[in-house]
Amino acid sequence: MTASPLAILPDDHQLPVGELSRRLAAELAAAAAICRDCEHIAGDLASGGAALENLSRLQALDELSQRLHGLSDVLTRIGQHASGEWNMAIEPLLEGLGLADLVVRLRHAEQHPGWKAEAGEFDFF
Repeated sequence: MTASPLAILPDDHQLPVGELSRRLAAELAAAAAICRDCEHIAGDLASGGAALENLSRLQALDELSQRLHGLSDVLTRIGQHASGEWNMAIEPLLEGLGLADLVVRLRHAEQHPGWKAEAGEFDFF
């Protein structure tokens, strides 16, 4: 995965690094929001008398939420400071990504409701 200078005419599959970073930051922020919602739900459930070992597991959920939020912040700053001269081919980055709605959001520039996503239904796989 290499970046290419803007001097090479970008095709439809090229995306400025700053824009890609902004989109990824939005996705991570949405994931962090879902984690925070799950923390509140789990906390409410635990207040009914959960075992101490289960309460300590909630710390891991809190850490995950903080990590996602931190990574989102870093990607936002990359987007703010990235040179407008660099583009990346986005299709190789999206190859094999299983969430079709995520692929759509990363490919297109407009604001997506998925960036304000809520947790979906639980999937058994």
